[in-house]
Amino acid sequence: MSTHRRRVTTVVLALLPLMVVAAFSGSRTVQTEPAPRSGVANISGTWSGTSDWEQHGVHSISGVTLSIDQDDRAVTGTLAFTSPAYQEWSGTIAGTLAGTAPDTQFVGTIDLHAPASAGGGECGGTAVFAGRSVATSLRWDTSRMTIGPRREGVAASACRGALRSVVLTTGRD
Repeated sequence: MSTHRRRVTTVVLALLPLMVVAAFSGSRTVQTEPAPRSGVANISGTWSGTSDWEQHGVHSISGVTLSIDQDDRAVTGTLAFTSPAYQEWSGTIAGTLAGTAPDTQFVGTIDLHAPASAGGGECGGTAVFAGRSVATSLRWDTSRMTIGPRREGVAASACRGALRSVVLTTGRD
């Protein structure tokens, strides 16, 4: 081996530990939990974003937060609306994930609770939602959710009625 080649080899070997340290340091990346054993995306955790819908030709939008628990393909959680006009709206989530990451799909129900607009009482509705669920974003929708009385004595007119094209779009917090 030539003298030049030995020097290059010595320099490379001497610098190798420094290059390894530099390669594994630097900017931090967001660590998510490993994918569940079935290979679906891990969507457990806290999410925030928006919910929007149409009713009687009027488009409404609200901020939302979701808190999701996941056991492999099974998903449960809660939903809270954060915009001032809808702060008392909340719900529960129950569903299943299908496919493999990153193209994981959610299908499940959201049971929504909302106060009656007059006279007290509670309104609510349940609808099947479906959509894409990846490690960093969720987009779930339903074509229609009807919000009606949950207890005797609450007039149907005190509840929202039919909400059309309901869409939840969120990102991981």
